[in-house]
Amino acid sequence: MPDTREVMIKVPRKEIVFIDMLFKAYEGLAMVTVDKKEEGLIILDVTEGTKDDVLGILKNLQEKIPLQIIK
Repeated sequence: MPDTREVMIKVPRKEIVFIDMLFKAYEGLAMVTVDKKEEGLIILDVTEGTKDDVLGILKNLQEKIPLQIIK
């Protein structure tokens, strides 16, 4: 994807599938990559146009599940 930025988050292992399915439901908002080396680390590739929406969703999720925005 051209001009993408990475948003890195850390969640409990049991929440990884939920995060993946959530962003799949928002088709085209972010591409999800689960880091296989570090448990619970998820990388979201976003564009400048979708970054604010993704961060808004993540901040809302922080009220419901343990989620840390790393970068």
